[in-house]
Amino acid sequence: MLVVGVGAGRRGKFTESLVRRVLEGTGLDTEFISLSGKLVRPCEACNGCVETNRCVLRDDFDAVWERVAAADGLVFGAPTYWDRMNTKGAAFWERLCFTGRHRERFPLRGKPAAMVAVDGSAGTGEYVLGDLGRYFADARLDVVGDVAGGGEFACFTCGFGEDCDVGGFLSLYPPGTSIEPDRIPSLENQCPHLGDGEARTRGEALRRSALDLGDALARRIIHRGEGA
Repeated sequence: MLVVGVGAGRRGKFTESLVRRVLEGTGLDTEFISLSGKLVRPCEACNGCVETNRCVLRDDFDAVWERVAAADGLVFGAPTYWDRMNTKGAAFWERLCFTGRHRERFPLRGKPAAMVAVDGSAGTGEYVLGDLGRYFADARLDVVGDVAGGGEFACFTCGFGEDCDVGGFLSLYPPGTSIEPDRIPSLENQCPHLGDGEARTRGEALRRSALDLGDALARRIIHRGEGA
């Protein structure tokens, strides 16, 4: 049994790490696909997919869609940009949902799936979870659960984060604070601006939640495979 994880965030960053952690928790065969560097155009609503339920736009969407369609389960993760799921993640789901709904086909109907959400502060992922929840429902996926964590703003590595008044780093730390490794959010270091003890505690809880979600996803996949 295969579980495919798709990350709409930056390659090698927090969204990818959290998706991979959920995949690890499944204990099944897994494959991770990053949308970073791939061209995924938004849906044009051209109706070219009506007869075949396959998108006619030529970019990298179709290859990712084929892997998702062939999998027994899905983990999808995306970061928060301006209080919504980032555009690349949204474009992927626009295409997937529009192509699948013609003649009520819904090719992913009943496929077990998990949502992964990332934001740059509190780690609630509320905006991404809201967006993904609507797309997952439209695709008729079997939503097993979700997990959310706090990742790093791009400001942590842009080179100007310590001095940019409109940057994410200074929204968390007072002026004059330097960007040090222990101030960068990670799976082990959640919301470090809240203090070292709190960061470690939150990190442990997040890692456990991600593994638990993966385990729940695997059990749902196995249950479905047994025809129950």
